[in-house]
Amino acid sequence: MKLNEGLVYTKDNCIGCNRCISGCPVLGANVSVRKDGKNKIYVDNEKCLHCGRCLMTCHHNAREYRDDTHSFLEALKAGESISLLVAPSFFITYDKKAYEILGYLQRLGANLIYDVSYGADIATWAYLTYLEEHPMEGAIAPPCSAVVNYIEKYSKDLVKKLIPVHTPLLCLAVYIRKYCHRTDKLAFISPCIAKKDEIDDVSNEGLVSYNVTFAHLAKEMEGIDVTGYTAKVECSDFGLGRLYPVPGGLSDNIRHFVSGSEIIREIHGERAVYDYFTKLEQRIMEGKELPFLVDCLNCRQGCLTGTATSQYCSLDDDIFFRVQKYREPTGEIPEEENPYLQELPLQERLKRLKERFAGLSLKDFMKEYRGDKYVGERHIFSYDPKHEKNIDAIFCLMHKETEESRSIDCHSCGYSSCLEMATAIYKGYNFIENCVHYVKDENLRISMIDIRSGIPNYNAYLNFTDRLIGEEKIAEYSTIYFNISNFKFINQKFGFRQGDAALREYCGAVAELVTAEELMALTGGNNFVGVIRKERLSLILKELESVYVSCIREPVTGEKVAITARIAVYNPDGTDTSPQMIMEKLSSTYDEINKGQNETIRYYDDKIRQRKSREDLIMHAIDPALKKREFVVYYQPKVDMKSRRIIGAEALIRWNHEGKLVPPMEFIPICENTGQVQKLDFYVLETVCRNISEWLKKGIEVVTISVNFSKHHFVENTVAERINQVAEKYKIPKQYLEIEFTETAYLEGSVNLISSINKLHEFGISASMDDFGTGYSSLSMLQNMSFDTLKLDKSFLDNRSLGKERSRAVIGNIIRMAKELDMSIVSEGIETESELEYMKALDCDIAQGYLFDRPLTHDEFEQRLMQSVYQ
Repeated sequence: MKLNEGLVYTKDNCIGCNRCISGCPVLGANVSVRKDGKNKIYVDNEKCLHCGRCLMTCHHNAREYRDDTHSFLEALKAGESISLLVAPSFFITYDKKAYEILGYLQRLGANLIYDVSYGADIATWAYLTYLEEHPMEGAIAPPCSAVVNYIEKYSKDLVKKLIPVHTPLLCLAVYIRKYCHRTDKLAFISPCIAKKDEIDDVSNEGLVSYNVTFAHLAKEMEGIDVTGYTAKVECSDFGLGRLYPVPGGLSDNIRHFVSGSEIIREIHGERAVYDYFTKLEQRIMEGKELPFLVDCLNCRQGCLTGTATSQYCSLDDDIFFRVQKYREPTGEIPEEENPYLQELPLQERLKRLKERFAGLSLKDFMKEYRGDKYVGERHIFSYDPKHEKNIDAIFCLMHKETEESRSIDCHSCGYSSCLEMATAIYKGYNFIENCVHYVKDENLRISMIDIRSGIPNYNAYLNFTDRLIGEEKIAEYSTIYFNISNFKFINQKFGFRQGDAALREYCGAVAELVTAEELMALTGGNNFVGVIRKERLSLILKELESVYVSCIREPVTGEKVAITARIAVYNPDGTDTSPQMIMEKLSSTYDEINKGQNETIRYYDDKIRQRKSREDLIMHAIDPALKKREFVVYYQPKVDMKSRRIIGAEALIRWNHEGKLVPPMEFIPICENTGQVQKLDFYVLETVCRNISEWLKKGIEVVTISVNFSKHHFVENTVAERINQVAEKYKIPKQYLEIEFTETAYLEGSVNLISSINKLHEFGISASMDDFGTGYSSLSMLQNMSFDTLKLDKSFLDNRSLGKERSRAVIGNIIRMAKELDMSIVSEGIETESELEYMKALDCDIAQGYLFDRPLTHDEFEQRLMQSVYQ
């Protein structure tokens, strides 16, 4: 199969949209190929009719055709002797301009110019003469090359119905060669791509050498002024032949000479013509009555908008007026000899026609259609029981298991049905991947499989559980959520590579525990969710107590390692309306396991439900509370250890809801989970900046106030600008503002955090590292970020370690290191004088804690600012 090497071909800008497939009357002529990883639709020239439909259908200008226009012009310039045969539609379409263009071509070197309308008159005489001598039913007139291509390639029965006479073009060529004795080459000024097939047909003995199409000639002549040129046209004494390019023009010619009782079928337009041929074949097979003649043109508007003209020619009323003019006698034929006069009796018309061409021999204009170009069935699908299993296998590969899925018939692939697409795939014309529903189903399948382990993932859980809820079967199942309890230890002991291998083996093992009507899915990390038949829950829980994996073994004994799990269980009662609701209950249950000590299995119960309800109430009350300004800011002073003077404060949020204070530890974690903490942080910042502004206006000496900012702000890189905008809004000196960050902000957004701190410094706002010493990355943070203040976590003041040399050495070195980095040191949680003296001895600068003040209200803190020294 040679693709893209014929007259019609696909250009590189093809995007594989399949419109050419849907427009083509011969579906097998378009073949999907992969080029540079992209889908392209190439043309199989052997099957292609060159009907031009794909050029009209393609919206991306990705189809083009080949002709002889360029080589013809080069030959003219090189001095080759060439005469022109001009299609009647050229004169009809371009009118006076046609003679100027032809005159220009003569100026380039063209010899004589002949009007093919005269050849059409010869063809009419030849068709009638042949049918008179060889009567036949259902005769098909052959002027349209695309139609002839179709019949020769796809219909053995209709080849026998083609009138074996040359087309008007070749009738004229024969006439010029045999009767005018011209020997120079002939070029056809052509409206049709398929005429190239007719010209190149070896049985036509090289009568014509060039197919010069309107469209390509117009393109070659862009920018050339042909005004003033003129041409003399030979064979201008034509009759009704000028009507041939018009739909029904051939019929008008034949009807002029035959009885009105004869049925002449006029079929025009590629879809109508080739569908009609299928019906005509059926009539022939059934032995039904056939029309006298079939006049068929591939193009719906005939050769006036032929396949090689559509981009440059458009029909308007002027054209039809010109066509009507050609129905009248031109005066070129003497009236007493003219067979085309309407007033003549039928027999007189025929007599004059025969007399006009009495000097011609019919055998000179005969054309043999041998049927040796037969390709096969036009439609790629024809039912064949021996292929049924193969087509069924293709459907299965396409994930089309049901009759419904096999009859979606969306046409996105370009074919008229899923069955045609499957057949095209089977015959090698297309790929499974070009079915949008396959791609959708395949993507869905891939989206529901965890790539690392090969078992279902969270999407599969959503899909599976949603289906059970929809079918009202969820109450028949138990759901579990579990986590490998010692996985961190496995990674530490055996290494991450072996840990990954153990996880994959574990995934395979737990997946094998469930049946086809159950699900076990990996939701991420080493977390799993299962949807299990209730009667099998106890069995599954027992199996999950210890799962042994063989890829890792104990170093000393060589025994397999047992992997255990902590499992949350929820038994749906049918009231859950979504998989997410079930997962929320499992997550709430699992949170309880995390709070416990030795608990490995926990069932969802009323206590968890009530706590979750409380959390939901708080979550939904946050935004309204912000609008009502129920949140208030308290200030806990920071005190210079040596002078006992207040030198700063930390802003802390409190919630006064319906007259009661909601503890921060009750609503802050919820806001962290929901992302609402971002609103709270800026609420506090706004309040602090407003208070600082008010105190400055009152003449109160203000200290630096620090505001905590959550890790959630650092998913994007604009938080520093937003903080500065608030400070600018209240026109406060930036030295009175400090932003506190925790280690989790660094772990989850280090790049944006580093950038934000640098920007804050540019704005004149300081930054503080909160809770130093509570995580794994504290030293890394100090190395990578330029904090102004370091806050030691209160855990350093644990009574069990207080006073011990080891503890003293650690704290002392942290303080020295911070000071070498030019940072102030704040010790949190100072509650006693002994703790204060302990930290002061270690050269700590600032104290914060209950020894001096609990968090103070706005008014209390204002008083403290005015009485700044603690006694």
